[in-house]
Amino acid sequence: MNEIYMHAARLPLIRDVGSTLTGNGWIHPDRVADYHVLIFVIEGEMQVFEAGKEYRIREGEVLFLKSGIHHWGENGTRPGTTTLWIHFYDNLGDPGQAEKTEPMNHQPMLMPTSTLYSPEQYDFSFVLPKMIKVKNAPFMNRKLKELYDLYNAPRHFHHLYLSMGALDIFLDLVRQSQENQMLNKSDTVVRRLVKYLDEHSHMEMDTDRIHNDFQLNYQYLSTLFKTKMGTSMFKYHERLRIHHAAELLKNTSMNISEVSDKMGYASPYYFSRVFKKVMGESPSEYIKNIYRM
Repeated sequence: MNEIYMHAARLPLIRDVGSTLTGNGWIHPDRVADYHVLIFVIEGEMQVFEAGKEYRIREGEVLFLKSGIHHWGENGTRPGTTTLWIHFYDNLGDPGQAEKTEPMNHQPMLMPTSTLYSPEQYDFSFVLPKMIKVKNAPFMNRKLKELYDLYNAPRHFHHLYLSMGALDIFLDLVRQSQENQMLNKSDTVVRRLVKYLDEHSHMEMDTDRIHNDFQLNYQYLSTLFKTKMGTSMFKYHERLRIHHAAELLKNTSMNISEVSDKMGYASPYYFSRVFKKVMGESPSEYIKNIYRM
């Protein structure tokens, strides 16, 4: 409910960073903000309502509040509660827009095993956990304190350093949230498919073989993979296959024909055509650029 989506290839836009120490009678401000809020409780307990739902954030917990949604506090915050917070705009559109729709490309469950990344692999969104108990609270406290200190000590490109630091914190929280989630059956199937495609990246993708090996309808597997990974099984396998081929061109003495044959392509010509589509340059251009480095 009221989840915040971020685009993977863009930095969050920081408005300000601060700290709160509550006294007797302190309540969270009643507002509809045009920015998102991260609250981390160092000590004590803070009460916040968002769209009528109550949240009690305790020591070592993080809560995200979404822009454009009414949130407020009542009398449930303990005196002496210490927090660190970040106010930020999302990066899906223009800063200050209160209402956002969920992005089309969802967060992939797994990234390819290759160390070569194409631009399209950055074109996805991830969702921030609504509320999470941080696994290593002192470490998170230190990271947020460093961001708070940076905010209060301006430097050249100050806002960019703040945004990079906030993204690091957000990704750490997303990773923890994913690790906390129990894998359901469909997640397990997709993880098996990813491993399977990696192990068979030296040959063409055979839909009949996949059907037989998994004993599941291929159309079902294809739809499930696209939903979880944000790309088709064919495109994923093609990209993985070419990335493995690129590693061979870079790290071995094999020539283009030898790599094409090893990766199971029908001909070096077809291999070169697919390579250029995925990598943006032909195998020969790729090799030349390696030697220029």
